[in-house]
Amino acid sequence: MNKRIWAAALAAAVTFTSAAMLPYNDTQVVMGAAQASGSEVEEKSTDGRTTESGFTFTVSGKEATITGYSGSLKDLAIPTKITVEQENSAGGGTTGGSTGGSANTTSTEYEVVAIGSNAFSGNLGIQKVTMSGGIDKDGRVYGIRTIGDRAFFACHDLSNVEIASTTDSIGKYAFTDCVALGTIKVADSNQRYKVIDNALYYYTAGVGTGEYKLMQFPLADKATEYKVPDAISSTLTEIEEGAFWGSPSLEKITIPATVKEIGNNAFTECKKLKTISLPAGLKALGEEAFKGDTALEEVTLPEGITTIQPGTFQYCESLKKVNMSQELKIIGNRAFQGCKSLTGFDVPGNVTTLGDQAFAQCEALRQITIPMRTTSIGSGVFTGTKVTVLCHNGSQASVYAAGNGLTTERTYTVSFYTNSTYTNLISSQEIVEGKDAVPPQVAGRDGYRMSWSGDYTAIKQDTRVYQIWDKLFNVTFIDSFNGRTEVVQVDEGDLVVPPAWTMSGYTLEWDTDLTDYVTSDFTVRAAWRNNKTGDKLSANAVKPGAKGTEVTKGNNKYLISSSNAANPTVKFVGLVNADVSNVAIPETISVGGVSYRVTLISNNALKDNKSVTSVIISKNVKSICAKSFNNCTKLKKVKLKSKIITKMNNKAFAGIHKNAVFYTYNSQLSRYKEMLKGAGVKKPTVKRL
Repeated sequence: MNKRIWAAALAAAVTFTSAAMLPYNDTQVVMGAAQASGSEVEEKSTDGRTTESGFTFTVSGKEATITGYSGSLKDLAIPTKITVEQENSAGGGTTGGSTGGSANTTSTEYEVVAIGSNAFSGNLGIQKVTMSGGIDKDGRVYGIRTIGDRAFFACHDLSNVEIASTTDSIGKYAFTDCVALGTIKVADSNQRYKVIDNALYYYTAGVGTGEYKLMQFPLADKATEYKVPDAISSTLTEIEEGAFWGSPSLEKITIPATVKEIGNNAFTECKKLKTISLPAGLKALGEEAFKGDTALEEVTLPEGITTIQPGTFQYCESLKKVNMSQELKIIGNRAFQGCKSLTGFDVPGNVTTLGDQAFAQCEALRQITIPMRTTSIGSGVFTGTKVTVLCHNGSQASVYAAGNGLTTERTYTVSFYTNSTYTNLISSQEIVEGKDAVPPQVAGRDGYRMSWSGDYTAIKQDTRVYQIWDKLFNVTFIDSFNGRTEVVQVDEGDLVVPPAWTMSGYTLEWDTDLTDYVTSDFTVRAAWRNNKTGDKLSANAVKPGAKGTEVTKGNNKYLISSSNAANPTVKFVGLVNADVSNVAIPETISVGGVSYRVTLISNNALKDNKSVTSVIISKNVKSICAKSFNNCTKLKKVKLKSKIITKMNNKAFAGIHKNAVFYTYNSQLSRYKEMLKGAGVKKPTVKRL
């Protein structure tokens, strides 16, 4: 087939695939290249090792690999073709497989397909790198296909990278520790790599689906928090080696539940990282994953992590707590070396191995509990510490401690099981003699209460306990009058203990016998008995309003002064319509189904009223407060029907009509006459009712 026709067919095929993603294959990468823009970047070389602009390279067959750069340019365009021109030692013409230059030179073209491992590693001058790829005028695919391991590692000035459409392999740590890297671009037609929110992802296509792996976070990004973009939050499965290495600003990282693997050095030297949420489904956490994260204080490792790899938390100087599951088996070499803030550590009960220098230079570490199952303890595990080892007598830990001059304290194993045959272990703990074990958190069962078969406090020997599940019943206590309900769960066959509710002036009784053993769910209602009258509040009794609540009855205004159900009271505070001549203050008022006694006339209740001529004060009033009727200039008649008034406060009746007459019972005449003098009436006229 003609090459031009073949190229056109490829372009048409690419247009088709943009509408429906096909499974990834090598052909599709080639097809994608047809959409790439730009042209080939050509370089010449006269020695077969270095191009004119400073790229070093090696060749194999007709292909070349860039191995380094010795020039001074800051903005690099990676060559896609290198022509090597060499002088012939004798005679003119060309040699087989080469193109002729002049009669005395031989020109050989090499297609640049790769950037080798460590090619630009540590180069501090490079600021931008552009990699091209596509299809030339003859229908030939050109461009970088492979970027090797650590190709641009620690290029600290590199800020901008453009990756070709033809690139289908990027090695480990390729752009790691490029602290100035802020812009990453990938040609749109690349079928294996994508940039989302300026981060580089590896993409594995499937029919209608896709999975992503985070390869490189742009370290120049100033964000303090990283969350996976919504577009891939359900398809990100892995964070690859060195993805966040050296981030200068990130303080919080949230990883979605879909992530199963985190590679080596993924978060190394993230100096400000304080918080990271690891998903429950995580199965692998790489070596030195958090090495040098000096701000990290606490980490929770999911159950799927069975090994803490070498150097995982090395030199995490602020780390105080690591939450680990009983699934953990191995703590690797240097795992916590240099964690200067660790003061205590409980090795989970199923850990068999402590690696070399696992806790070396943990300067604040004062005690560590090591279980019986730990049978392999490496060299220098506690170098540079003053730790006390809590362990069983005769255990490998006690032997190790004795051999290394470490102080020990005796412990016993407390094991928690699901069953009485002790065949299904939940967890085990090493407990210092005389101390208490802490039972594990276990999922509950609806309708059952769990307890343990034995005591796990003040431990003095190895102890095993198992779960006991008792059937539960719900006894519902209801106090309708006070609007409260409490549900008490009771073990089958036990007596229920009711809530200790109280109400002033009343005794609590229940409408159901509580002396029978509980065998089912049931409801009990409160019955309140008045301590003075012996009467019970009816089921539809209404609770008095709250103290201080304003209520109105007729033309009178009141405030609730007591909401005690046994003795609710109000005080008279004034009138709705002040333009009346006669005012009657009753014995009681009924509001909202509650009867309140009127026991007090408030300060200033009718002060300065110019309309009232007569007032009746009924028998429940105990106190007439200051200035209650002060300056009521037309008030001429006051009936005091109450025999229990104990106070008529200062100026209560001062300024009323000069000919005012007070009426009361014969038994109160002299007493009230004296009280009225103190209330502002100089020469009170008091007559018998």
